[in-house]
Amino acid sequence: MSATSPRFISAIEMIGGLSRGHFDQQRMRFRLYRRCHHAGWALRRCATCNIVDRARAACSTCSQGFATEVFSRGGSFCVRHRRWHFAGEDELVFPADACRRAEQALAGRLWSRGVTMHTGEFALAMRLILASRRESAPQDGNPLVHAYAAVVELLVTLTLPEVALGLVALAESDSRQVEGLIGLTVGAGRGARTAELEAAATVVVKSHRAAMYAATHMPSSSGATVTTTPFEKGIAEAAYRERAVLLRHVTRAGHRIDSAGYPVRGAPASRVVSRRIVPGWADSAPPDK
Repeated sequence: MSATSPRFISAIEMIGGLSRGHFDQQRMRFRLYRRCHHAGWALRRCATCNIVDRARAACSTCSQGFATEVFSRGGSFCVRHRRWHFAGEDELVFPADACRRAEQALAGRLWSRGVTMHTGEFALAMRLILASRRESAPQDGNPLVHAYAAVVELLVTLTLPEVALGLVALAESDSRQVEGLIGLTVGAGRGARTAELEAAATVVVKSHRAAMYAATHMPSSSGATVTTTPFEKGIAEAAYRERAVLLRHVTRAGHRIDSAGYPVRGAPASRVVSRRIVPGWADSAPPDK
């Protein structure tokens, strides 16, 4: 919920010649798709939560040279001016076809899946792609620009529900899941199998399997001994605890296995879990276990 005074906002709208309620209407357009208890954990743009993405640096050409931040769909490449504008950087990209396609995917398919540059999935995919190029990274230019298209291509695949499930399912072999993630990364990034990629893929699979276990074994409350929390709520909470962002795209538990593992802490109230699924939560420290 915004802490800005409505009077202050009205004054800005008046001074700028904007219609009354302009900023509220814009915020409605850019509410994020997310899962919360208000919609039964279905992927929706919730008016009650009213969550928008974190602000991004705008293209310097679009803003006429002024340092400007924007709230909008998309990433860090300006399709109109072919400029890379991530975190204050300003670089003309040529050729721009790959970055343009990536930007369109981030503003389209990935947006409708609740994925932005700030929700954690992008950082995970970037880590994997850069690890696959560690031995053949270009000596000149911005490595993030060179990796942008590959990162988005990998994200489009990793956030498919069936792919995400295949990488976290407890009934599958963890070594097979690591090999699958390595293969997807190399294929998207045109990189190679490196020691860094093997290590990164192993960590990702390990954390996501731990989160999947927690999601399917999570008691419905701190004092519950028999009932478990609904699967969708458990997924949201476990993804937060383990920083397992791909788990948010799993829509079913898959084949369950009986295993005597570690005890899982009970789920908090639904309103608490819903507040955790916001841009930037993956950058903060998870709660104590």
